[in-house]
Amino acid sequence: MWSDAGADPARCPGSATPGAPAEPQADGFPHGRALCPVCLRFVELDDSSRLVEHDTSDPAETAAEAHSRRGWLNAHGW
Repeated sequence: MWSDAGADPARCPGSATPGAPAEPQADGFPHGRALCPVCLRFVELDDSSRLVEHDTSDPAETAAEAHSRRGWLNAHGW
């Protein structure tokens, strides 16, 4: 049985690592965000060009965001 007690922390270990804005698609996606190499989410960068603290998943992610992320990964790889 799965429980939160045995789960990994929600915070992504890629948080606070150096990053750079990902190459945008024609529609501007990912809008200046960087691809986290750990969780493969696009996240904002702080003033020091480091990935902001984020969780490994986003339960509020929209279907449109997921579709755009898949399209970007198909076009650019990771």
